[in-house]
Amino acid sequence: MAASRRRQGGRRTDSPLNLPGGTGGRVRALIIGCGNLLRGDDAAGPEVVRRLTARGLPDGVGCVDAATAGIDVALAMRSVPHVIVVDACRSGSPPGTLIELSGAEVEQLPPPSGISVHALRWDHALAFARWRLADEYPARVTVLLIEGERFEPGEPLSPAVEEGVERVCTRILRDILDADGRDWPAPGWHAGPPVKAVMEVMAVIDGKPIPFMAGDAPGIVVRTKTGLRAFRSRCAHAGLSLDTASIDCGSGVLVCRWHAYRFDIDTGGGLTAPHRCLEVWPLRVVDGLIWVCPSATEGSAEEADVSERPGPRA
Repeated sequence: MAASRRRQGGRRTDSPLNLPGGTGGRVRALIIGCGNLLRGDDAAGPEVVRRLTARGLPDGVGCVDAATAGIDVALAMRSVPHVIVVDACRSGSPPGTLIELSGAEVEQLPPPSGISVHALRWDHALAFARWRLADEYPARVTVLLIEGERFEPGEPLSPAVEEGVERVCTRILRDILDADGRDWPAPGWHAGPPVKAVMEVMAVIDGKPIPFMAGDAPGIVVRTKTGLRAFRSRCAHAGLSLDTASIDCGSGVLVCRWHAYRFDIDTGGGLTAPHRCLEVWPLRVVDGLIWVCPSATEGSAEEADVSERPGPRA
């Protein structure tokens, strides 16, 4: 370890961690997921970490799956300005309820005897870290708890907690970006895939859209001669998914594999039937992430001809 580190106001401004889901070196925010993956809704914390890591995070933001090892929480937060701890809880609230607290509100010292490193909970770890790390303790600790419903071994996440996990992912991304002084995301915008990942996939698999989820809405990203475009993954002809559509980049045409309807990839305009157009989503890139703003409605039943829904056209 280097003999000296830069300090700001008596605090070290870098973290020695090499974090998955973010960048090694300087870490400005760290998300720590706590819980047991094998006990139903107790997997909420690790599941948030998994989804954020898969989605991609801005530089300087990392994720750690601390599972049930409280001591890992204490060690991971050294010199990180903002730490976000995510876990499931049982408070009597309706399942899926999101409870947000400051670290100071939940810090608990373990009993003076009868506890081992393996039994140290994350709330104990916060109190231990404040004592052990001293001026290297995070300036800000946020605790996000998701009210669980079932904790039996082998059970999947309950539907309510599944929705809670998605809300927490959105809340964390908004909080991280706000911490940078940005008023983002605006209402109605959802984080999509990282630009780097999209370009890497397109370099290997050209001529295909990249599917993703914007909240509950399925979307696709395509590359045009003038940049990236986002559309709802819903053919304007029969309302079927566009995830497996083909793209002719030279002519700028997207072809639905189900009935070969053709659309302009720059505008979403219908080429086979001009009155049937794709739903275009506004797209922005912030901190390396694609953000989109889906429309409030998916379109009326009249817009999609459901009479031709059988299998794809050869």
